[in-house]
Amino acid sequence: MFSKLLVPLDGSQNAFQALDAALDLAKHYQAQVLAVVVANDQSYTQYGARFGTDIMTHMKEQAEATLAEAKAHGEKAQVALETQFEVGIPKQAIAESIPERYGTNLTVIGKSGVHGLNRAIMGSTTAYVVRKSTTPVLVVGQ
Repeated sequence: MFSKLLVPLDGSQNAFQALDAALDLAKHYQAQVLAVVVANDQSYTQYGARFGTDIMTHMKEQAEATLAEAKAHGEKAQVALETQFEVGIPKQAIAESIPERYGTNLTVIGKSGVHGLNRAIMGSTTAYVVRKSTTPVLVVGQ
């Protein structure tokens, strides 16, 4: 039924709970898992000025650490795990462009992430993904 699972990661506990659930599903369905970190380049433009590349470099370093941790989860579960770093608007990329580009057919996402203030101001990425995703969505979290 599901052959390739998308798991967006932001480093939060909920995201890694979603990853572990996806790894269990992957075993059951003999599916592939794609773990993705999407760096939000839209948040760093203010009043017509764009912040320096240091922020994107920092975000990429954090993403690499998160994806390395995801690989360790995959190895422990004995499931092959592909990782990808993307730049864009996370909720749109997760809901629309990444499933299309990588051929995923289920998104497994944590119920909330690390940025509670952003959620209060801009709305939950998870809620957006549930409403707009081109694939079925499984929300994981306590």
